[in-house]
This record gives sequence, structure tokens and C-alpha cells, in this order.
Amino acid sequence: MKRILKLFGTLLGLLALAALVVILTTTLRDLRASPQPASQVFQSPIETPTQPPYPPPGTPTRPTIPTIPPTVTQAPKPSPSPSPIPTATPIPTPLPLPPSAFYALWAENYPEGQGSVLWLADPRDIGSRREVLRFERDRIIEAALSPNGRRLALITTYWKTSTLWIANVDGTDLQQLDQSIPLGIRNLVWSRDSSMLAYNGVTSVEATFPDKAGTPVTEPTLMWTIELLDPSTGRKQHLLQVDPHEDLSIIGWSADNRELYYIRSMPQYKLWAIELGTRKSREITVLGHELILPVISPDGSKFLIHTPEGLAWISATGKVRQDIPTPHFRQLCGYFWSPYKDEVVLCEVSEQQPIEHIKVFNVQSGAMRVLSSVIVSYKGLPLSPLAMSPDMQWIVASVYQDGMYWVHLPTGIKVPVPTPDQGAVFHVAWVPKPGQGGGAQ
Repeated sequence: MKRILKLFGTLLGLLALAALVVILTTTLRDLRASPQPASQVFQSPIETPTQPPYPPPGTPTRPTIPTIPPTVTQAPKPSPSPSPIPTATPIPTPLPLPPSAFYALWAENYPEGQGSVLWLADPRDIGSRREVLRFERDRIIEAALSPNGRRLALITTYWKTSTLWIANVDGTDLQQLDQSIPLGIRNLVWSRDSSMLAYNGVTSVEATFPDKAGTPVTEPTLMWTIELLDPSTGRKQHLLQVDPHEDLSIIGWSADNRELYYIRSMPQYKLWAIELGTRKSREITVLGHELILPVISPDGSKFLIHTPEGLAWISATGKVRQDIPTPHFRQLCGYFWSPYKDEVVLCEVSEQQPIEHIKVFNVQSGAMRVLSSVIVSYKGLPLSPLAMSPDMQWIVASVYQDGMYWVHLPTGIKVPVPTPDQGAVFHVAWVPKPGQGGGAQ
């Protein structure tokens, strides 16, 4: 009997051992089939059972942020006698170029209502720029430096007003001399002796027009004018006004300071001159139906005009006219008078390479020479030269939607001018350094 019980117990043990083996085998198989746990280094030690499932790629979730409209503090216009404020932390970064005899003066405009700044700097060193004038609200839309390099005329605009200012080139002695409707003051032109300033203005007159029924109706009408201002006294003279539907644009002064040249449409655009003493006008030449303003030579003896065939120059009397060899319109990226009275600067884009050639054409001899070759901007857009320094060492050029550059002509080095976000930058003048200036004749 004892042997039977012992045998029965042994069988039960074997059965239990077999069952245990089966259970262990099943468990190990399930463990191998399941994903391996991540390393503890990348796991959070805090359990977060309520955490939402991670979104699939491409559908990120972001919290809702309430929109807060921007606010602009409206500051008053600059005081009559502001002081130049140097850049807070200038970073001198001069390029290895010969010293320049001129400073670059330029305006930097910010979004509407946020003002503008007038800067002055050596073109080799943008980091050492200094602030000449700051308008906390108005935007600078035009500026002109007097021929003697001492006085600066500015037009600013804000909301419904354009304002004319006169200041010393260092920003001191700022004076407000005229106000008008938006864009009602434009085309600032200093006389050659720097004593007078001419510009286009507007005036309100009573004019009679037929209404829809043909009945004459008299009502106030704005008309373009030519104004002459003496900055030393603030005295203004009204020289000319045109019909309400005509355009009127000043071009420049004659060599003897006795006449002002201007454009008016009637209906074709024509070039005229008005004698300041008698206020008598004379027609010089017909320009056509498309208005592209002529460019007056440094000495006031010639005009550079745009024709359907290309470029041409005409004498101030209108009796002499000659064509200028001009590249195809797709290659022409700019033109203006050089500091010398008989030379025209042409900018031509090469069709084979991303290079621009800045050429000089002598209107008397007909000779053409290459002054400099410059690599176009990194976006492949051409540089459009705007003005040349009197020593013909620098030009200022703009690139569409890219900003403004100073270009050192002997080397072709481009110096980018910082542009504020959503703002605008434009060149004002080349200002002679004390004791070094002096332009060509």
C-alpha cells in the first residue's frame, strides 16, 4: 500500500513539474513576441495616465493665442533745434579700401506712423554711421543737398500733410517752412549759388466747370504751382501755376541762375524755361506723350532725355540734339550725368555673364569707356545706379526688392546698406568731408 501511495505522489510531482514547464515556456514565448521596452534614460519617471495620445506627423497641435492689434505711439514732430545723436553702439568694420573724400547721406523709413532717420557714414564703414535727424512719426520722401554742401532740404509726409524742412547738413537749425496736402510739395531744386530753393506746390483756386447737365459750376480746385523760397528769410514767391488737369514738374536751374526748367503737359509733354525776373516762359522742345523726366547736366547746359529710339541729349536752347549709343532696353539698367558736364554714365547688363558694366560716354567726342564691372546681386537682379560721388570713386545703386548698395568703382566691391523690415531706404547725397570735398566741372 505504501509503495502505491509513493508511486502516486511521484506521478503527481511529475505532472506539476510538467505544468510549470508549459507555463514558463508560454510566458517566455509571449515576452519574445512583445516590443522591447525603451531605455529608462528616455522614459519619464512620472506616470501620466491622462496624457492625450501624440498626434500623427503632419497634424501638429498649437494652443490658441489671442490676436493683439499693434499700437503705435504718436510722437510729436522733431523740435526746431535737434542735436545729432550718434549710434548707441557703433561697430567699426572698415573695408580695406582707400579713404573716401565723401560721406554717404541716406534716409531710412519705417512703417507708416513710425518715423524715419537720416544717417551719415563713411561708405567704407557702415558700422560707424551716425544719426543726423530722427522723425518719430513722419516719413522722409524727398531730400536735396545744396551745391555748397551746407544745407539740406527735406520733405516729410504723414497722414494728410506734407511738410518742407530746411536744416544744416549736420541736422542742426531745423526749420519748418511750408505745409501742404499729401504729396503737395515735391521736386526740390537748389539754385546753383545755394541761396534759393525751388519746388512744386499746390494752390486752391476757384474754377468753373460744366456739370452733367452742362450748367457752369464754380468750385475750389487744386492746381500745381512753382514756388521759389529764400531759406534765410522764409519768404516765398509764387512763379507759375497750370490748369487743374495738367502736370507740372521742375527739372533744374540754368547755368546763370536766371531761369528754371520745367515740364508741363498740354496735352503732350514739353520742356519749358521760366525767367525769374520777368516770369516769362519759353518752350524748349516737345518730349512726347510719355513722361520720363529729363536729367539736367551738372552745369545746366544740356538735358539727357529718353526717346522711343533710346537716349539723346539736347542743349538748353533746344537747338542741338544728338543720339547716344544705347544698349538694348533689356540690358540698360540705368543712366545719369557724371560729375563732368560732358559725360553720361550708362549701366549695361551682360547677356552672357551675371555682370554689369558701368560705362561713360563723352557727348562731345563720342568716346565710350568702361569705368567698372560689377557682379550682380545674389538674386540675379541688376543694380540700378542712382548717383555718383563727385570724385567718381563711388556710386549708390538700388536692387529691386533687395535694398541699396554703395559700390566702390575701382574694385567693384559692393557695400550693402541695412534695410529695416517693411521699411525703405533711399540715397540723399554725397557730402564732402571737411577740407576734402570738391566736385568735377
